[in-house]
Amino acid sequence: MGVTPKKPKFKGTFVNQVSKTYGTKPGTAFGNGKSTGYWRWNGVDWVKVSKKQYDAIQGADNYGKPSPGEIDAAVDPLSIRFPADIATGGDSSYVLFSFYKYKPPFQDKTGATSGLTVKKKNGSTKTVFKNNEYVNQDLNSYNKGGVLTEEFEQVDGLKQIMLYMPDDIQDAYKADWEGKAFGSITAGLLAAAGRDGVGYKLQTALKSAKRTAANLPVNAAAGIITNLAKGITGDQINASDVFGGISGVVKNPNVELLFQKMNLRTFDLTFKMSPYDSEETQNIQKICQTFKKAMLPSYDLGDRKVFGMDKNENVVSQNKDPALNSSFIAVPSVCHVQFMHGGSRNTYVPKYKMCAITDVNVNYTPDGNYAVFQGGAPVATELKISFMETKLVFAEDIDMGEDTPLDLSVTAPSGQQYGPMASDVRLKENITKVGNSPSGINIYEWNYIGNKQRYRGVMAQEILERHPEAVALQPDGYMSVYYGKIDVNMERVK
Repeated sequence: MGVTPKKPKFKGTFVNQVSKTYGTKPGTAFGNGKSTGYWRWNGVDWVKVSKKQYDAIQGADNYGKPSPGEIDAAVDPLSIRFPADIATGGDSSYVLFSFYKYKPPFQDKTGATSGLTVKKKNGSTKTVFKNNEYVNQDLNSYNKGGVLTEEFEQVDGLKQIMLYMPDDIQDAYKADWEGKAFGSITAGLLAAAGRDGVGYKLQTALKSAKRTAANLPVNAAAGIITNLAKGITGDQINASDVFGGISGVVKNPNVELLFQKMNLRTFDLTFKMSPYDSEETQNIQKICQTFKKAMLPSYDLGDRKVFGMDKNENVVSQNKDPALNSSFIAVPSVCHVQFMHGGSRNTYVPKYKMCAITDVNVNYTPDGNYAVFQGGAPVATELKISFMETKLVFAEDIDMGEDTPLDLSVTAPSGQQYGPMASDVRLKENITKVGNSPSGINIYEWNYIGNKQRYRGVMAQEILERHPEAVALQPDGYMSVYYGKIDVNMERVK
């Protein structure tokens, strides 16, 4: 009698991970003639698949790798909220703050190997500076680590925060332009350098300098006069003063406006919070403490490496150095700020890349006097957070949207049009099946673990089997569902 291959005994580490187990065929109890079981991890359990499915999943180029594409943050049902009963559906608006470990911009980043091609005098080309590596060769490469992707790792102990929409939402960009003055010689050199061909640039630049040499006696005379005035009388004059005082002319400034640089975007958000009950009192304290903790560096390095070396307090070996933890501190966490409408990102207000928290200001007397509840909690707290984006914004980052007319008479769509909603079965308890959708999808009612509010909707693990395009894997490892891609609404059960 043979032995049927059993499920793997370990838990999978990512959705769609595959594994093999082995049994024996009937009549081969001593192990001759193995039978193989093929399994796929669906986020909760191992499910059996065919060998063809196993090979296709494992052979994919991105197998075992998180999707590199930008994603939106999903609502965490266990987020810290103010108000505690803040609505997240329909026409409701709110802000999500999610915290992630900082990704160093040049860690594990590969560049393109290339050289500089120049044109020779005879018209042929040659490559110089061969085999130089250039990173950030395109915008996607530059943005890596600056926009939210599945590669980001959430910070332990820093829960997602959900707050009401503040009154000071702005979108500001700052570009630095500067007027530059070019003398006639410099202007001629730049004009020559702007022509095609490196060899021709140098040749033309020399000719330009030769032509301008005729002006040198005039310039030299003005220089002598200014130096004499400074040395004999101490008067501070320049060449333009000399030309203006003697000949009634000044040197042509040749001023041109030139672009210098863009500045990283900064913005502030301010929230005034007055608790309604003890739950909101605790939430306000947790929200303030979370932002403080997120903006501060960590004394302990944790699992971070310094030039490939691990921190270890007790063991000294080739790749472990006990001195690292006392020599370095860990960079603070970064924050993803997302304005929401209903269950999806609001595309009509600013969208930010990953941000550093530069300032946290908590005012416990926002009304000008000290007042507390019984037990000492302030009756009002004002929280002001300042952010700076970790990456510059380029023209290609701006989404122009579709050229469709905006019908202001149409109200917001129903729940089935929302963005990704946390629907992982591992986040839920007291699950009861209540029916099926027209297409046969199972519909359940449940409450999220630690929350008494009941909801109606689907289980992400089941949707993954039938409609994988409607399931997204969030950075925390849990799955969410795009209800707009299935015929089920997610609803609050009253």
